[in-house]
Amino acid sequence: MEIAGIRSRTMTLGALTISVHPLVFVCLCSSLGMFISLGFWQLDRADEKRALAVAMQQRAVAEPVAWDTLQQIEQSPGNLTRVKLSGEYQNDISFLVAFQFFQGRAGYEVVTPVRQVDGGPLVLVSRGWLTASADIDRPEIPIVSGLQMLQAQLHVPEFDVPAGEVTDTDWPVRLPRMNVAQAERLLGEPVYPFVVRLEADQPGVLSRHWSVPRVETRGHLVYAIQWFGIALLVLIASLFYSSNLAQLIKD
Repeated sequence: MEIAGIRSRTMTLGALTISVHPLVFVCLCSSLGMFISLGFWQLDRADEKRALAVAMQQRAVAEPVAWDTLQQIEQSPGNLTRVKLSGEYQNDISFLVAFQFFQGRAGYEVVTPVRQVDGGPLVLVSRGWLTASADIDRPEIPIVSGLQMLQAQLHVPEFDVPAGEVTDTDWPVRLPRMNVAQAERLLGEPVYPFVVRLEADQPGVLSRHWSVPRVETRGHLVYAIQWFGIALLVLIASLFYSSNLAQLIKD
């Protein structure tokens, strides 16, 4: 076979004869290198996910950090850093995040701003889930008065949450989803950029309906096997195409 003026070279290994064209060989090596590198990239991603899962577990059981040191901690999606803050619930300006389901029932996620005792921006504290009723326009949110010491987990969403339409003219305001920037505009004062979720047995906590973030590595392993498998298939197909291996097997 001749391509671009370059002839194939024949190699003989016993009864096996292989015809190798330099250009085809280069293309084959490039393809195999690409497929194999994609497979190892998926394995690296799986390792990164496992390291992330370990970090999440460590943060979830670590001692709560003081609120004023939170800025020094990496704020990445899946961050479960435990925090502690002191302040007062602003009971008259809560948010009701709609379309929240818990144990097969529809309801709201209750988010109440907390004014810190040392000042600073309001902190949006997610207190948990409250059932909805067809007979009541908006559920009655339990009031928690006075200075409270709270422990919660930082919640950093995996993607930007878009703002939703607001039709309420009084509090509590219903939102289709919690967009912190939109909440800040409705409150008319600075708000910390992320929501914190109350831990169990904390003042004002309701039903803790949030799912625990899970880090999956199975998909990366499956993709890695696929890429390595494609590389192997390409190698075998090339060998059959350029040699007399099929005839030897048939004979």
